[in-house]
Amino acid sequence: MAIYRQIHTTVWKDDWIGELSIKEKLFWMYLTTNDRTTQCGVYVFSWRYAPFETGLSNEDIKKIITKFQDDGKIKFNESNNEIMITNWLKYNSARSPKVAAVIDKELKGIKTPEFESEVIMRSKDFEYPIKTEKSKFDTVSIPYRYPMDTISQPASSSEPATEPEPSAATAQETAVPATNPVRLYQEMFGMINPVIVQDINHWVNDLGAELVCEAMKRANFDQKGYRYAAGIMKNWAAKNINTIDQVKADDVSFENKGRKKSKGRVESLPEHIKQPPKEVPLTPEKEAEIDRKLQEYLSKE
Repeated sequence: MAIYRQIHTTVWKDDWIGELSIKEKLFWMYLTTNDRTTQCGVYVFSWRYAPFETGLSNEDIKKIITKFQDDGKIKFNESNNEIMITNWLKYNSARSPKVAAVIDKELKGIKTPEFESEVIMRSKDFEYPIKTEKSKFDTVSIPYRYPMDTISQPASSSEPATEPEPSAATAQETAVPATNPVRLYQEMFGMINPVIVQDINHWVNDLGAELVCEAMKRANFDQKGYRYAAGIMKNWAAKNINTIDQVKADDVSFENKGRKKSKGRVESLPEHIKQPPKEVPLTPEKEAEIDRKLQEYLSKE
C-alpha cells in the first residue's frame, strides 16, 4: 500500500481533464490516489468503499467507468473487479531497480491475463528493469478493444506480424526513435509526470520531435530545467520556426544582431574617449620648477 501519490498542480490544465464534469474529475482523482493503487497501475476496485469514499452512487460510478474506458484511459475487468489505468506506467517512471522490484512482486497478484501481459510489455517498452519475462498465462499478443498510445511492440513469434497503424501523436516517435522527447526528458531532467508528458506532446504536435529535443538539449547545456526549454520552444513558435535549419538560421541572425549592437556601442563612445585630451600650456613658474629639478638630477649623475 502506497503512502502517497504524486499529482502535479497543473493537472487541471490537461485538455481531457478540463472537459470532464465535476463528478468525473472527482472520480479520476480517486482512481489515481486511493489507497488500493499500485506501482504497476493495476489493482482491485472496491465497489463497497468507492461510493463511501467519493460520495458518488454506484450508478454514477458505472457510467463514469464506461466513459473512461471509451476514452481509453482505463480498462476494467468485471469478473475480477480489476481496474487498469492505461498510461500509468508511461507517466510514472519505474527506472529505479527498487521500483521495478515492486512491479515484479505486484505482477504475481494480477488476476486478469490481459492486464498482466500489458504491464510486462509496457515495462519492457519503457526499459524498466523488471525481471518478469512473460505472463504466467502465456498471453503474449492480446488484442485490445481500446486505443493505446504507446509505441508498438515487436511480435515475439518468428512469423511477421502486422502492427497497428500508429496515431499522429506517436508517428513521429516511431519515425525518429533517436529523438524520443519523453525519454530524453527522463535522461536530462529526471522523473517525468503526466502533465509534462502532455505538454511535450503538445509541443511535438506544434514543432516536431526534433525541435522539442533540441530545446531540451539547449536547456540542459545551460544547466536549466524544462521551463527554460519550454521558453525556447515558445520563442520558436512565435517566429514560426518548425525545422532545425530555421533554428540554425535564427541563431545566425541573433549573433549578427549582437555584433551590430556591439559595434554601435563602440561608435557611440563619448568624445573624451574617442579624442585625446588637449594640451595645456605650462606657466613660466612651472617651467622654472621643472628646469630646477632637471638640473638637480643632472648634478647628481
